[in-house]
Amino acid sequence: MPVSTKQNCRAAVLVFLLVAGFEGKAQIKGSQAAADNVLERMGAAGKDFRSFQANFTQKNYVAVLREFDDPESGIFIYARAKDGSALVRQEYKAPGRKILTIKGGEAVVYQPSLNQASKINLGKNRDKAEFLALGIGQTPAKMRETFNVEYIGEEKIAGTACSMLLLKPKNSAVSAYFASITLWISNASNLPVQQKLTEPNGNYVLNTFTSEKLNPKVSEFDFEQKLPKGVEIQIIK
Repeated sequence: MPVSTKQNCRAAVLVFLLVAGFEGKAQIKGSQAAADNVLERMGAAGKDFRSFQANFTQKNYVAVLREFDDPESGIFIYARAKDGSALVRQEYKAPGRKILTIKGGEAVVYQPSLNQASKINLGKNRDKAEFLALGIGQTPAKMRETFNVEYIGEEKIAGTACSMLLLKPKNSAVSAYFASITLWISNASNLPVQQKLTEPNGNYVLNTFTSEKLNPKVSEFDFEQKLPKGVEIQIIK
């Protein structure tokens, strides 16, 4: 399989999988009340949710090699369509340009330097696009419906004090993709600062957000890609 095809497939997998050192954990680690408190704060912050935008850095950890791939960075935008489905635009700017968009149950991955694009029909997995934006705009009830939620302490990420939640999927279909998901929620904004999505094999994706904006002005057109003429398009079902 060509390298570019592998990269596109990996980006598609991230849709479905659709992120350091402790400075001290609170004494109420594992407390149900503490977990409920963080979820309620998140729910209040996302009560009038329309959209979210942030700069991101993404690191992929390969367990068998015990090392990270080269980090990638760019801009992440998330919103909801009129039918309630997820809209995602993840624009990678370094080390190489790549654009992932999700709309209407289809993911498109475009790599300008290779003049290639992949279109992936998400089918029954379209709801897993939500995992790319866990902690943004979901209600506490929805979070608890999908996950067992545990408060695991406090940690600073780039100087921002955060509460940490460990999410373990209740559904076996979801746990086939994720063994667990860890969220770092800012104590100031109640928005996610970092997320770690861990696969059953120990691999994980670590996403760190900066310059977060809640409800910036975005359009559904921002989640569509008009591919240039001559682009090689691969259809993945």
